[in-house]
Amino acid sequence: MGNVRRYFRYDVEIPLFFETADEQEIDQRQTYEHLMTAKEAAYLQKLNRDIQILFGEAFPGASETLHIFQMLDHRIDFMAWLLKLLIRSEDPRKQPEYRFRVRSDMNTQLPKARKKTKIMPLIEGIYVQLDDHLHELIEVVQNSIAGKLFLYPRKMRPIFQAKDYVKNLQELADNGFAPAQVLSLLIEKLNAYEQLLIELKQAYLAKINNETWQVQRVNLSAGGFSFNTPNKFAFFAKMNVFMKLGDDILVCRGRVVLNKFLPSLSVYKVGVEFESISKQHARLITLYVQHQELRDAIAEAPTITLPSDKALLDTTEIHQDKNDDEDNDSEIFELEEI
Repeated sequence: MGNVRRYFRYDVEIPLFFETADEQEIDQRQTYEHLMTAKEAAYLQKLNRDIQILFGEAFPGASETLHIFQMLDHRIDFMAWLLKLLIRSEDPRKQPEYRFRVRSDMNTQLPKARKKTKIMPLIEGIYVQLDDHLHELIEVVQNSIAGKLFLYPRKMRPIFQAKDYVKNLQELADNGFAPAQVLSLLIEKLNAYEQLLIELKQAYLAKINNETWQVQRVNLSAGGFSFNTPNKFAFFAKMNVFMKLGDDILVCRGRVVLNKFLPSLSVYKVGVEFESISKQHARLITLYVQHQELRDAIAEAPTITLPSDKALLDTTEIHQDKNDDEDNDSEIFELEEI
């Protein structure tokens, strides 16, 4: 017979935050509308047009410089494509071009210029900055939970600044130096998407700020949790769950499998089964609930007071007198028996 209790369960009080898929979808729409306004979209379209016009007018088709600038622009476009999907919490892996775009970017290398110019460190700096952003976004996609919940654990990276590499880039651009004009526009475009990434991460961090989570009493196991609530949840509703266990923050996805009204308490007992949880997180939950049960057992254990030396001596004498009486009774019994 299989184990009826598949998971070890125990009542614990933990900081907890959860949202249903419907709530997440509403939040995503609001985030997208806030971050990608019509004004922002028009601004980015104009930037793209200006860049393409400069590509066509300022450089011959076989220009090595043009090839470098087009490569940087292509990488910024890849970053933009990933961001637009992630803002809506859409899994880029479901897009038919995802694998091709990832492979294409992985094979991209910064060409070595025949002549070392003063703006080459700036170009290399843009390339490295894009490397970092694209690696982070691809990690977010690969480490997502069920392709629905995207996590952003990396710290914020400062927005790229041309002045860290070239002090007078804008002055060169204003004087009609074509490479400086293109680089200024590319950096402006990169900064726009960097700002979008920062705001996306800030929205995520606001959600996972455990200091704002309510401490709730739940019956927790590696397979799911249950809790009492005045709110009713739909059966099989998808749910994103964030919980703090000691120093660890756990994020997982589950579904509502129990929604029973308790008349005596006027609340609903809601059960959530984890659907997407890593083995590491499941083990952390099991260890946590076992530790909590042990701690509670220790707290409830009776206190044993050791007797003083005098009390111990008196007890010894009483036991000795009792033993002497038992010996005498034995002797009397034996004599009577004879």
